[in-house]
Amino acid sequence: MMMMAPTSANDDLLSVDMPSENDVKDESSLISPVELDGNDDGDESASHRQRSLLKTLWSEATSTTDLPPPPNHRLHHRRATAAAAARKGSDNGIAGMSSPSKRRTGRQSHPHRYRVGRGGRIAKRVWLAAFAALAASFLIAVHVFLYRVFTESGGANNNSDPIGNSLGSMTENGAVILAVEDQEAKMTLAEARSHELAPIDVHSIDTSQYTIRMNTWQRNELLLLSINHHARCEGVKEIQVIWCDSNNKPPVDVTHHPSGKVKIETHTINSLNERFKVILDAPTLGILSLDDDVLRPCEALDAAFARWTRHPDRMVGFDARTHVVDDSNVEDEEKKNGGGREGKSKWKYGYMSTTESSNRYSMTLPRASFLHRDYLDLYVLGLPRPIYAYVAQNLECEDVAMSFLVSSLTDGRPPLLADYWAVKSMVKLFSERKISGGKDHKSTRDRCVNDFAELLGIKEDGKQPLRTEKLIHSKQFFGYGAEPEDWMDIDPISFGSPRLQAIVETMRALQSSSNEKRMGWLMQQKAVTMREAKAAGMIEQTEEWKERWEMKSIE
Repeated sequence: MMMMAPTSANDDLLSVDMPSENDVKDESSLISPVELDGNDDGDESASHRQRSLLKTLWSEATSTTDLPPPPNHRLHHRRATAAAAARKGSDNGIAGMSSPSKRRTGRQSHPHRYRVGRGGRIAKRVWLAAFAALAASFLIAVHVFLYRVFTESGGANNNSDPIGNSLGSMTENGAVILAVEDQEAKMTLAEARSHELAPIDVHSIDTSQYTIRMNTWQRNELLLLSINHHARCEGVKEIQVIWCDSNNKPPVDVTHHPSGKVKIETHTINSLNERFKVILDAPTLGILSLDDDVLRPCEALDAAFARWTRHPDRMVGFDARTHVVDDSNVEDEEKKNGGGREGKSKWKYGYMSTTESSNRYSMTLPRASFLHRDYLDLYVLGLPRPIYAYVAQNLECEDVAMSFLVSSLTDGRPPLLADYWAVKSMVKLFSERKISGGKDHKSTRDRCVNDFAELLGIKEDGKQPLRTEKLIHSKQFFGYGAEPEDWMDIDPISFGSPRLQAIVETMRALQSSSNEKRMGWLMQQKAVTMREAKAAGMIEQTEEWKERWEMKSIE
């Protein structure tokens, strides 16, 4: 019988466990010769041949000479290499002479080293994953904290921090208040200052007519009354209604106005910045920015427009306001700074009463102002983003922002004003809905004036310090604000429009008339302006108004 080399439990994985001599001693226990040939009487020679055949088959089945490599050859390649080297050495009669103890030691070391190295790498990866998860959690917590700080600091009632420290959130109660394209300024203030306004003398329409951009919000009756009046003015080329109410459609009487002058400019965002964001191209360079509750005679608008055509780089407004410099905190700030820096004065908003009592002004309100079409684009593209975002978040101070911006682009000069009579010709429409006001209105505007001036560089220590100018001059009916003009010095022929030529002639005639005639003429113009609104009960304190609203309050 062929004898096989003894095996060990620690042999290479390529070795096969062999039965011992004692295991195969009782060969009949493996298989019975009778079971092979089925002969119950089988003779001795046949039995001997069968046993020899069984031994030969067993020897071939248990041989390790030509076994293929294990299926997982990548995982066990080091052990397979060692086994192959051992077989090669055995064939050459050299390497196979090593002692069994050395072979066992080598064979034990490889799987042990592999198991320890693999376990170490797995543990290392687990620890790295845990550390990465912990770091990610920490970063998320920091971002959430900073977001809350920035959002809370952008509120209207937080007067301790300057507006420039935070842009705040770009949404308000789930609604987007700042478009993606408006979140970053497209030009610097220096670039805006170097911008050359489009000349108004290229096309005759720019010196003869203007475009009204009317801001409105859920006051359809006022809107229609205002459109009806202004559409009758010959100087009005087009009326663009800024519609930001995405929940309601404009009334049919507005969208299909019989004058043919009305166009609806639909905005998806409800923000006061949108009144200066042009979507529909205006047919003229002259823009009259107007609120829906303000009416003035067509003659007053024409006179102001004639003044604007002579100074197209300036705003020409009807509502003068001023800023008040508060130096009370200067000394306190110097003490807080240790005397190393001069304290800065605080600017506050001056209402009309303050403006008239001081007889000084520095700004105008775009609720009724002429300005160049390019300034609308410069507001959207070049206004510092903290100012732009603050207006969007608080629905406040866009008028201060525009007035200050234009002054910062014109060497700190304040806007020009229309004649005194034109300012006083205003007809205010009554509204139950008040867009502005409230207990925080004054403090909010104080903050706007101070911080906007700081960001635009028009404070006393800025690059373009804002000037104040005298408001009322000796000729109270005409001269008003900075650089007043004498109509007697203006040649009617200098205007190409017959309508504006007629306005110059009328102003010159009034200038040489008595005050009584002037006032009579002015009252007549106001009566024509308010006729439709008065009949509708929308002029406060008139008989028609009392009949409509006092009866309603009784009911």
